[in-house]
Amino acid sequence: MSKSGKRLLQIFAVLAAWAIIIVARLVQVQIVRHDEYMNRAVRQQERTLELSPVRGRILDARGRLLAESIAAESIYADPQAITNRAAVAAKLAPILRIPHRDIEARLKSEAGFVWIARQVPLEIAAEVRKLRIVGIDFIEEHRRTYPRGSLAAAVIGYTGVDGEGLSGVEHSFDSYVRGKAGRVTVLRDARRGMYLVGGEGLNRPVDGNHVVLTIDSVVQFITERALVKAVDKYRAIGGSAIVMDARNGSVLAMASVPTFDPNRFRDFPASSWRNRNVQEIYEPGSTFKIVTAAAGLEEGIVTPSQILDCGDGAIQIADVEIHEHGDKKYHLLTFEDVMVHSSNVGTIRVALGLGEKRFYQYVRRFGFGERTGILLPGEASGLLRRLSRWSDVSAASISIGQEIGVTPLQVVRAIATVANGGVRVEPRVIARVVDNDDKTIFQPEQQPPQRVVSERTAAVLNEILKSVVYRGTGEKAALPEHVVAGKTGTAQKAIRGGYSPDKFIASFGGYVPADRPRLVILVVVDEPRGEQYGGVIAAPAFREIAEGALHYLRVPPSVPQRSIGVETPVLAAFSQQPAPVLRAAVPDLKGLDARAAVARATAAGLLVEAVGSGVVTTQKPGAGEALPGDRRVAITLAEGGR
Repeated sequence: MSKSGKRLLQIFAVLAAWAIIIVARLVQVQIVRHDEYMNRAVRQQERTLELSPVRGRILDARGRLLAESIAAESIYADPQAITNRAAVAAKLAPILRIPHRDIEARLKSEAGFVWIARQVPLEIAAEVRKLRIVGIDFIEEHRRTYPRGSLAAAVIGYTGVDGEGLSGVEHSFDSYVRGKAGRVTVLRDARRGMYLVGGEGLNRPVDGNHVVLTIDSVVQFITERALVKAVDKYRAIGGSAIVMDARNGSVLAMASVPTFDPNRFRDFPASSWRNRNVQEIYEPGSTFKIVTAAAGLEEGIVTPSQILDCGDGAIQIADVEIHEHGDKKYHLLTFEDVMVHSSNVGTIRVALGLGEKRFYQYVRRFGFGERTGILLPGEASGLLRRLSRWSDVSAASISIGQEIGVTPLQVVRAIATVANGGVRVEPRVIARVVDNDDKTIFQPEQQPPQRVVSERTAAVLNEILKSVVYRGTGEKAALPEHVVAGKTGTAQKAIRGGYSPDKFIASFGGYVPADRPRLVILVVVDEPRGEQYGGVIAAPAFREIAEGALHYLRVPPSVPQRSIGVETPVLAAFSQQPAPVLRAAVPDLKGLDARAAVARATAAGLLVEAVGSGVVTTQKPGAGEALPGDRRVAITLAEGGR
């Protein structure tokens, strides 16, 4: 073979080998690794994003805006289209208020798509747009805003950057307010230009529904202002306050201190995000004596004027000696005065008379040891040990608000039970959920009221709690135009091995107007300094809240001006000892409910024997007759006055 032939053969062999390599490579690319390269091409040329729907609004009871979503833009980049990444980062950093190094790090990504900033206000996005930076583009989104700042922040909650509710109502009703996300595809052409495709038809986002709360923004503001004032004045570590409509359980205000601004929640410590009213457990102290008193009166263990031996300030239970607060030394007190002076020893004697089993049943009836079901996330059930785990001193300790863990909301529910004539109504903070046509699509099911104690017992206890305010530890809660009923609480904080000698929780809980309850209010101040008593610290805050809220709600004065400041007569209902004669004739009780009838008869120096529930239909002796020698009047009550 000639040299030229050999050369041609060599060239042919090289070409053949090259062809085989090309074909092999084509087989690998087109067949073997086809899917891999296709996916890589798609990733380089397109990206599918979710289009956030407009999140539904959160409104107060009167339709005032508490949370909404407003138009915003998110900024993204194609790092491969940006040559001088450091220079671009330097231009964006001061406008977006993001550290230069953070933006530059994102631009160094090998991906074809990276987020630079999410949900930027339109005016800021406009400044970035003016720079006309190749590789930087925009997509329309919405951002959550809270126009009233920190007002009711712990109730409302906040959302993350992806529009997911992370706390409060934003979290518990996320499925209603979030809506349905749409989809859009980001495409990049051969010149590395980017444009959007989709976002219509089935890919269109569906806006969320709106949540209407029972919270009233004005009552909430009044409550927060009073609570902050008390916490600041006594340099406390925190506090909580609740205002509830006594008639139906609607929570008008729920305040927690410290608080935060949900518009920038990350600027605040995580501890401030918590809703103390439903998530924090504490020992209530003497406010819990309301439960003990109700149980003792209902079971006939005690009467308001029954004399109790208060042991000169101490009582021995098993191997534990329990003392009065402040080293007070009481000897003999009527049960009414036990409550007025908040005697620990006298209250313990009532619990001992009830016995563990009956007392435990009443604690459960009032709702302790179980959640209220208020539809807020993280609600605690409290701490109430099973009866089988009680020690010899448990009944005594629990009767005065120790050895039991409660939430402020549970205490409000218990106080409201007395205010409602002995009927327990569950608190609620959600009124309804409505769609964009204002049609109700969800309304929480209201639990049926449960009778806990009789209407008669509630009426008697109402008179006692009025005395607590007008001549007892709750004097600083009194109002000039309304009769207040309530109870103070001063609890040592539990620590390992016992109770702290210098850390307290001060509280006051009550309702107003006492004889026609409209508002149930509780104020709790955690670790105040300088003072420790609920009557000094929390009662004035109660008064400020009650006065402001009643004025705002236009509740007319409930006592005549001439009786302002007059001390409420000592309650003598169901007593074995006659009260002083204040009138010469039996008052007319017909048509009054049990609460009002007991109050009027007591003021006349009478002892009341009541049968039934509702309003007074008959009384004996009749109205205008001479006072009977035994000072007793029998009344019959019936629903609807029949």
